[in-house]
Amino acid sequence: MRVLAAIVAPPHMSVSGAGRAAEQLSVALAEYCDMTIASMMGPQAGGAEEGRVRRLPVKATLPPLLPWQRLSNRYRTLFYRSDIPQLIAKGGFDLVHIHNPMPALEMARIARACRRAGIPYVVSTHGFNEIHNGARIYGFGPLKRLVWQELVTRPVHQAVRHAAAVFTLSPADDEIVRQMGFAGDALVNVPNGVPVPRPADPAGDVAAWQRLGIGERRPGQLTCMFLANHTPNKGLPVLLSAFARLTCPFQLIVGGETRTEIDYGLASLLKGPDQRIVITGRLSDEDVAALYRRADLFVFPTLADTFPLAILEAMSHGVPVLASAVGGIPHQVGKDYGRLVKPGQVEELAAALDDLAQDPDRLAEMGRLARAHVAANYTWESAARRAFTEYERLLRPAPAVRSPARPVAPTLRQQRGRPA
Repeated sequence: MRVLAAIVAPPHMSVSGAGRAAEQLSVALAEYCDMTIASMMGPQAGGAEEGRVRRLPVKATLPPLLPWQRLSNRYRTLFYRSDIPQLIAKGGFDLVHIHNPMPALEMARIARACRRAGIPYVVSTHGFNEIHNGARIYGFGPLKRLVWQELVTRPVHQAVRHAAAVFTLSPADDEIVRQMGFAGDALVNVPNGVPVPRPADPAGDVAAWQRLGIGERRPGQLTCMFLANHTPNKGLPVLLSAFARLTCPFQLIVGGETRTEIDYGLASLLKGPDQRIVITGRLSDEDVAALYRRADLFVFPTLADTFPLAILEAMSHGVPVLASAVGGIPHQVGKDYGRLVKPGQVEELAAALDDLAQDPDRLAEMGRLARAHVAANYTWESAARRAFTEYERLLRPAPAVRSPARPVAPTLRQQRGRPA
């Protein structure tokens, strides 16, 4: 079985949770079938290992003769194109697995290329919650809502409507997928997984903390961590506003590439000398692991998310989670190893932080339970088995339909009662 993992993403992004998840699932699937990756972003950190999967080079460009330099990346994202449709047209694949819906126009082009080539395709629901709720999250007026409809939701719906199967990351996606027009019966839950964390390197951790400006651990000080692309849906202003209201000692580590539209000046509103916020910028996998080992709590006040990989990664390192109750997050974070709050509620988030800061022993126990929960339920090996089972079902030849037996007309001899 030859499967192409087509990863749709704007190439200017340095890292993507959906991209990482797609590559790691593809590596795990290589145990079962012939996997090839075609990614608009190029190799993602922590992704496919050489020799396990084949990788096709992908050209991602913007349409020519237009003044793209006048637009920010936020708007250019909508118009990137790739040569993945041409790779599909060349043939050689039995199935295409499409990951991530942005840029949506390109996702729709890839889906159309599959239909023209007669190749079935499946879609994973990375980013579907954000697409479905985008107009509300971003506060669009009538004109921008119309643009969002034409350039984002309509192309995604078209791709989903004609998919052979949809792999949901959590049951929270089921209704969204149906509203997008998918009427098939192949709606299969294939959640993200995480690899087992590598053993700690104490000397390397200390070096990373010092290089990133992470202060020494002080008695009674809560160390929290946030990690994501700083896109508007991730709720970073809510995070900074909530920490500015705290009176307890804390250190907040904000990971991920910075963006001009975020007001990081909110971090200057801190009240006490034992309160500090460190904004790290882009991080390597090694840095991220070192920071997880430093954190007491992972805080993720997102406004819309499907099934964040960062939450599972934090829990796999034994870090409990405080997050918004949106999308598939309630299926990730249980009360024994985390806490959920309403999205966008600064005061509620601050109150939850203050409460958790008062009981470090409880946080430590929540972390131990979080690690055990992820190890038991979210591995790439189990995700790959679920995905491959569906791949096999989709490609299994339909049973032949036999015509009912027709009675044989009697011969002339038989009609006259003579032996045949």
